[in-house]
Amino acid sequence: MANLNIDNTSISIVNSSSNSTPVFHSWSYDEYNQFMIMNFMANFQPSITYTVHIAYSATIDRDLQGLYLSDYTDANGVSRTLLVSHMEPTFARTALPCVDEPARKAIFHIAVNHDPSYEVWTNGEFEHSDVLNDGGITSYFTPTLNMSTFLLALIVAPKSDFACRPYRFISSKNIKSRICGRIGILPQLTYADEIAYQSLNFFNQYFDIDYALPKIEHFAVPDFAGGGMENYGLIIYSEAGLLFDENKGSTSQQRGVTVLVAHEIAHQWFGNLVSPTWWGELWLKEGFADYMETVAADFIEPSWKQDDLFVIEKMFPFMEADSLPTSRPISIDFTSSNDIFLMFDTITYSKGAAFIRMMNMFLGRETFQHGIRNYLKAFSYDSATQGDLWQHLTKASNNAIDVERIMNGWTRQAGYPVIDINRIYTQDSQDLHQQTANNVLITQQPFSLFPSTATQKTWWIPFKYFDQKSFNLSNESPVIWLNNTSTYLSITTSDSNWILANPYYLSIYRVKYDQENFLRILNQLQTNHTHIPNINRGALIDDTFALSRAFLTNVTDAYRLISYLENERDFVPWTAALSVMDQQELLLGDHEIVPEVQRYFLRLIMPLYNSMGWVPINQSTDWRLAFLQPKILKSVCYYGYRECIDTAKTMYRQWYSNPVQNPIPSSLRSIVYCIAAREGSYEEFRFLWNHLEHEAEPLETINLLRGLACTRDRSQIIWLLNQHLSNNSVIREQYSVRSIPNIAGLRDSNQITWIWIQENWEQLFSKWGKTGSGLSRIIQSVTSRFVTVRQLNEFKAFADSIVDKGKK
Repeated sequence: MANLNIDNTSISIVNSSSNSTPVFHSWSYDEYNQFMIMNFMANFQPSITYTVHIAYSATIDRDLQGLYLSDYTDANGVSRTLLVSHMEPTFARTALPCVDEPARKAIFHIAVNHDPSYEVWTNGEFEHSDVLNDGGITSYFTPTLNMSTFLLALIVAPKSDFACRPYRFISSKNIKSRICGRIGILPQLTYADEIAYQSLNFFNQYFDIDYALPKIEHFAVPDFAGGGMENYGLIIYSEAGLLFDENKGSTSQQRGVTVLVAHEIAHQWFGNLVSPTWWGELWLKEGFADYMETVAADFIEPSWKQDDLFVIEKMFPFMEADSLPTSRPISIDFTSSNDIFLMFDTITYSKGAAFIRMMNMFLGRETFQHGIRNYLKAFSYDSATQGDLWQHLTKASNNAIDVERIMNGWTRQAGYPVIDINRIYTQDSQDLHQQTANNVLITQQPFSLFPSTATQKTWWIPFKYFDQKSFNLSNESPVIWLNNTSTYLSITTSDSNWILANPYYLSIYRVKYDQENFLRILNQLQTNHTHIPNINRGALIDDTFALSRAFLTNVTDAYRLISYLENERDFVPWTAALSVMDQQELLLGDHEIVPEVQRYFLRLIMPLYNSMGWVPINQSTDWRLAFLQPKILKSVCYYGYRECIDTAKTMYRQWYSNPVQNPIPSSLRSIVYCIAAREGSYEEFRFLWNHLEHEAEPLETINLLRGLACTRDRSQIIWLLNQHLSNNSVIREQYSVRSIPNIAGLRDSNQITWIWIQENWEQLFSKWGKTGSGLSRIIQSVTSRFVTVRQLNEFKAFADSIVDKGKK
């Protein structure tokens, strides 16, 4: 329990037998464990069921946790309120006394007293209602399944403003699905409704286990801390994550809705049907949901090529975080409830998904699917550990692959390896000969951006490769297991050919090549880059720059590698390239070489910029370039290309002159708004803010906040930051934890934000310090631009001061 007011006189206990019942004496509170410890006058007897009755009360806040209130403005401009729940991970204990741990499952009977003008949604189906003497209503619902407390869900909302689309029934199954939200946005929930229906159908078949309840509802609410929450029977989402306007929405937005809904539906099996025994193995549900969202989206829309997106959206970001000395194993033991919140990070989600993708590769698709089906069936309505998963995957392989031996090293150790490939070339005058045995030496070591902090450890690496002649074959080399610090391999290929490891980036490691092989790869990129798959082109860029930052290769090689980008048109390598360009700009800080580096980057980007222009690319023709276009325009404008900036300002002035109708394409608005706020005066800034004050559309709200964050005016930056702490601000709390990092991460506002954080730490900690996730995002963003010893010492001094105050 936490933050509950217990009525001491109400506590009583009854048992299921005729034996005498122990008399309640007193209770105490263990603040560290958040335990309510009850003392009785006699011992409990085994094999007897006892029922404890506790009356309690609690304050319902607007903090997006447990049971909370959410405000919105109705169609008549009147402020209204609804009740929403968000119990994960440990907020159920703030709503009711319970054993609030994932393995401690229970059946919940839910009844709600409410005004007749309100309607109630919860995990179960509506059963009946009673009219109370005061005119109120008590609504009763069917009991829940045996489930974890973090899956409890409740919404109480005005009937006049909230409704649901009609149920859709899964063919040949007694399962119905529908989507709900504010009446005014229901048309924009049509696409999510279709994806929910298709995803549920897909997972029923993929897992060979039907969804466990007769109904599943998807509910969009104005205020929600995350994208969505997988509560059994009632999945709750932020409106911003679920809306899609089919007339003007982008493919990027469409895909975002698809993977979000698929993620939450995947949880109905991984997380709900089978829960992790403890939060230390959270990846067993979040990693699987992150991976299965990709599988479902690939089934729903194959043209998106989800595997490409998996690499750039999940692999590259987590490998950056996992190369820091602050990283952690994905599976850890801890007991503090405060540590639970730290598990909800890119290591759990993206690295967990990458583990599953890697296992799918080395086990084979059919074996992997067979194994997880048996795992789900064996632990239905129960909890499991990663050891249970290993056992079922090993068994599915007919014990040919010892999954536990392979994977424990990956899950129990932080980080991942880098392998060093050194070919042994044989030359006789001018002739190049076919290779013989043991012609490649491969060594492995932990990859770290701070090599002095790395410890010696090894992994079981499922190594595969392809060469210049076999790149387009359906089968690369078979899996070769590398589990020693060094291994000699026999690779049959001509000395004149290059070899590339880790086809399609299916395994988790970086690769350093000997200089001769690297130069051959470089030559291939410059002569015909399409001879190397797009994923591996992106991986080469990401790996080589990461290796240079770790002092494992010369940064000159990294800059030479990307010289081929003038001819590149694919979004995978370009997304990788834009990311490393941003990293280089951060690392260089205010160094005098920055303008020259930016000119080099701009020269590489310009051919693609000139071919794209500012006319929105038809998404039905080439959604991949449409996906890339805003990123390219943003970079070109950021690097100061005048024509780019002037075009954005012209588009903005067209809107400014006619505020009623916004002619700026939705996919380009955040860029145009950013340029206007950065290059313009107070009038441009105020114009954006005025629109934000009256904006009801969540996606446009995000665009406006991103634009406002770009201002370079000190007073405007401070004023905007203060708006995030104001009780009367139009900025919802769910947007603040994303908007403040946007401001903090920009060159012109970084130092201002850092000072503001120190001056307002008490308020920031009070607002977002309970869970740590929002606050850590803000800190990570502001410190991303710290590159000097002075900045490091400043941060250490501040950290020490707040730890001393108990505000760590």
